[in-house]
Amino acid sequence: MPRQKLRDAAFILPFFGLILIMPPFVDIFFSVRLLGGIPVILLYIFCAWTALIVLGWVLSRRLVTDAETAEPRAPILHPMPPEQRDADG
Repeated sequence: MPRQKLRDAAFILPFFGLILIMPPFVDIFFSVRLLGGIPVILLYIFCAWTALIVLGWVLSRRLVTDAETAEPRAPILHPMPPEQRDADG
């Protein structure tokens, strides 16, 4: 996946997480049902939270890996020669 798409996905992830825990989505799982003795709404919230953490971790690892394999950037060129910078500063 290109680096820009990874950065976009990392930027959108918190907003996606916010949508997942907003009342319209959480209310879908609001019921008296229990799954393994645990209310379904709690399972939904903690599974969504865990999925967001894992996705964030995967995205961060891919971004770091892409940054290490990317071509080095050109050096920053100063408008003044070093002799003038040392004399002025």
